[in-house]
Amino acid sequence: MSNGSSNRENSQGEGGMEAVYAPEVVPLSLCDYPGEPAIVIFFSGCNYRCGYCQNWRIRDQKQANLTDLARLERFLEGGKLVTACKVTGGEPLLQLGALTRIAKKAKSLGYKFGIDTNGAFPDRLSVLLPMLDLVSIDVKTALDDVEYRKVTGVENPVVSRVVESIKISLASRAFVDLRMVVIPGINDNPEVIRSISRDLIGMGYVEKASAGSASFTLVEFVPENSSGEYRGLQNPSVGDLVRLARMMSLRNVRVSHRALGYCVSLDRVHPDHGHGDPSD
Repeated sequence: MSNGSSNRENSQGEGGMEAVYAPEVVPLSLCDYPGEPAIVIFFSGCNYRCGYCQNWRIRDQKQANLTDLARLERFLEGGKLVTACKVTGGEPLLQLGALTRIAKKAKSLGYKFGIDTNGAFPDRLSVLLPMLDLVSIDVKTALDDVEYRKVTGVENPVVSRVVESIKISLASRAFVDLRMVVIPGINDNPEVIRSISRDLIGMGYVEKASAGSASFTLVEFVPENSSGEYRGLQNPSVGDLVRLARMMSLRNVRVSHRALGYCVSLDRVHPDHGHGDPSD
């Protein structure tokens, strides 16, 4: 594990409880699981060090972040007005045992279940895939180690593993939500966008998207939520995202920007103004 990131599985907390590094739970979210009101559980710990990450404060697994796993299960049982559960991070697959247990509990309650992942652990993802209704994978930039190194902040990002995660997800029954945070001057080069498109076409994205089971989202980078030198960068405009999206030649491309409210299909964004009424 690079940069000292922990790969610890479930730990023993006080009193011998089975614990998980999970510093936050959102009891009701309307924007984290597409089309479903969801409980969102945040796991801490990540193997990457992306400067743009809005969750950089939970990048490390700290003793203060330990939570009783049984408590999370009870929390799921008390869910009101929710139909789904999503685990995000950090990188949830660093704690596969806890993640699997939460998945089983969520499914037993009739919830749809999904995760956010950076794709670096395809072997672990393959274990969980049969229980996943949604897998959201970050595509940081063009799928090669040189470009990934610029974004992830680690010397050896092993992009081949990310590619494998995308492939097995596209071949699964789960809805696959691929997304890239667009960082001006870092990964907004048209060749990066075209390279991603070519790679995804070769992995079977077109077939999955044509069946309504995959999407690709270009997401606004928000500098004030980032850390370090990234705070000095400019966020992309809606128009910037739209121009890049139109280069992709893929189906089910979306853009996510504060000016749009959240996430809008490309074909519902006004071509001249960069945004408009999503109901148009």
